[in-house]
Amino acid sequence: MSNDMNNYIKQVWYELRHQPMVTTTSILGTAFSIFMVMAVFITSSIDTVEVSPESNRSRMLYGKYIHVKHANGESSGSLAYNTALKLYDNLDGVEKISFSDGWQESQDVAVGNSDVVSLPVKMVDDVFWELFDFDFVSGKPFDKATVESGLKRVIITRSVAIKFFGREDVAGQEIKISHVPYVIQGVVKDTSPLLKESFAKVFIPFQKEKEEDLWAEGLAGNSQVYLLMAENGDENKIRQQVKNRYATMNSQLKKQGVEIIYHEAPFNASVINQFFGSNNTPDFDGPQRMRYLVYTILLILPAINLSSMTRSRLRRRVAEIGVRRAYGATKAGIISRLLGENMILTLAGGLIGLILCIIFVALFSNFFISYGGTFASGEIVEASPTFNMTLNLKTFGIALLFCLILNLLSTGMPAWRASRVNPAEAISGKND
Repeated sequence: MSNDMNNYIKQVWYELRHQPMVTTTSILGTAFSIFMVMAVFITSSIDTVEVSPESNRSRMLYGKYIHVKHANGESSGSLAYNTALKLYDNLDGVEKISFSDGWQESQDVAVGNSDVVSLPVKMVDDVFWELFDFDFVSGKPFDKATVESGLKRVIITRSVAIKFFGREDVAGQEIKISHVPYVIQGVVKDTSPLLKESFAKVFIPFQKEKEEDLWAEGLAGNSQVYLLMAENGDENKIRQQVKNRYATMNSQLKKQGVEIIYHEAPFNASVINQFFGSNNTPDFDGPQRMRYLVYTILLILPAINLSSMTRSRLRRRVAEIGVRRAYGATKAGIISRLLGENMILTLAGGLIGLILCIIFVALFSNFFISYGGTFASGEIVEASPTFNMTLNLKTFGIALLFCLILNLLSTGMPAWRASRVNPAEAISGKND
């Protein structure tokens, strides 16, 4: 195997020295193709890649909205806490459930007589810290007693701690949120606003809505749920349970002339990051089909051009291939050798394309990644993908797969034609 690899590398080096323009163009063509495909892949997978503190995305489901039809028309928005309990609590296949506020707002934050800064504040319960793996640099998360008692405790991010105190170890210090004093219980590392379900700068204990804050016949409020599926959980079976609960609630609400509309909730990470309203059903499969179509186009079009370049390179090797055939080389052996040689060029171009893509995404992501829901002071909010969001084993694996497919598409036909060369004609130079 090592001898074959050495031979492949020697052949590629020979091609580089004797056909530098064609070979370099092939590598750059591959690099550009992989660059485009990986740019689409990385940007489209930002919403689903598992990275701290959303390392459980593959097992997470989200219940956010309620759509109510009543005598005066229709209303839709965030769930009321009691409605969320009826629809999502104690579902088979769900390991844990966490409650958060459904509509986050920026609030004024200050320390002592410091300048007031408007920061995104998120209400979360104690289970939230079990579903999302934040890295605490000081203090600890809320416990159940803190949430249920409504204590004025707060968890802030490191950037907030450094901004107001000049250091991160500030557990036990006081900070004012909307002019109300809170005791800092913990400090966590900052996360990207692209991680929309976990992002905030300030976290306070979750409290269900007061009666006067309910609306839409008391079914809507300001709550949402996060569901962590069990290891063997089936999201379709979980949705069916929720659908049945909708039917049960509708049978009870019918006498009041009220109906709640089911929109295939709860949603997974891929769906929840789509832009859709609280009064309609999102497209579960459409975005994925579109991505596959884009991948196909971005692979086939350059493969056609690269195939022509590969054929051009092989023309000057007809005599060599004829000699190999004359000495007993099989058609399969010729094809595999040519594919192997071209794979080295493809991997070289793929590596260049992947590096360029990661650099481009890191530096210019704000031009083509939507930051919907990002808010607060730009001074301490960094809205760019983290290194782990763009570069991970999955990214490398997909890039390698695309290189393999591109190699087969661009080299397969020329290699097959080359393997069918007549040895005598090839050696004599009569074969094209």
